[in-house]
Amino acid sequence: MTKSRSGLAAAFPAATELHDPLLEVVDLATSFQTPRGLVRAVDGVSLTLARSRTLGVVGETGSGKTVLIRSIMGLLPRHGVQRSGKVIFAGRDLGALGERDLRRVWGTEMAMVFQDPMTALNPVVRIGRQLTESLRLRAGLDRKAAIETAVALLESVGIASPRERLRSYPHELSGGMRQRVMIAIALACGPKLLLADEPTTGLDVTVQAQVLDVLGTQQAERSMAMILVTHDLGVVATRADSIAVMYAGRVVESASTAVIFDSAKMPYTEALMRSIPRLDAPPGARLAAIPGRPPDLTTVPTGCAFAPRCAYVTERCIHETPPLTESAPGHYHACWNPVGSPEGEQAFSTNLAKGVMAAVEIAQREVRK
Repeated sequence: MTKSRSGLAAAFPAATELHDPLLEVVDLATSFQTPRGLVRAVDGVSLTLARSRTLGVVGETGSGKTVLIRSIMGLLPRHGVQRSGKVIFAGRDLGALGERDLRRVWGTEMAMVFQDPMTALNPVVRIGRQLTESLRLRAGLDRKAAIETAVALLESVGIASPRERLRSYPHELSGGMRQRVMIAIALACGPKLLLADEPTTGLDVTVQAQVLDVLGTQQAERSMAMILVTHDLGVVATRADSIAVMYAGRVVESASTAVIFDSAKMPYTEALMRSIPRLDAPPGARLAAIPGRPPDLTTVPTGCAFAPRCAYVTERCIHETPPLTESAPGHYHACWNPVGSPEGEQAFSTNLAKGVMAAVEIAQREVRK
């Protein structure tokens, strides 16, 4: 069924469904030179995204999610950065573009909703000017047309009294309203791809749902592709077509959303699912947490990076890095002892008998019930 497009969205051409992906990332790696050594923030990530689809990128803080999408968009520091791999967007290699050509892509074809709107928005400039600036520079609108478009944009993201809000400063708005303004600015020039970096961080649950609904509505009306970055699998459960799980700078599992939730293979993915708050949990029940902490990316250990925190760990996991392999059509995982496999069951039973990582094992048993 074809969804109707609002008057505002109709001003921008809908992305045409093509067999070729809108975005193709090939073996992308980004490292930062620091006094402590080389930080491998993104380590050989490959992914594709079709037009009008949503990819959820999930992982703990420090897993490389934000650096990944900034690398895709080209928003990296000029010095102290090593970058390799390819980012093909709408048939063009973005890495081959100069800074001037890349700036032409930003906003009009690819845009980002940043994690913290309070720092992303200019605190001493009114909302109206921040919205109309890109409309006048990129869309070529005159002052009156830009103001009217800005009003329509604010209205489309659910801000009441949008004309009055144009005169507000960021600090005069609530967190949810600032995030809506960020979404409006990102959508102003009708991009084909929206990169949303933790767009609900710091917001209460109700406002989180409202912001995600705004993103979903705007995406549907504009036939726009989206990468939704979050640390919470629950956020992308009903809002992403596919999911890529990141750990220590690598994609450790990727598949359609339904497959990830029905038959996750990577123990890290299973641990993230376990940490989602459950509505059927008794009052006062403790939230499940993944023991330990992510590795230091300046000294990533040999073998599987998740091994020190994993209830399925064996000797092989400590000494050999598992490659990302396809276990079923479209389902990739990087694990020697996948969840639900004979190897995984054997490793889990052995560790349970030895009393290895008791806290993890107890939690895993609860999941299996």
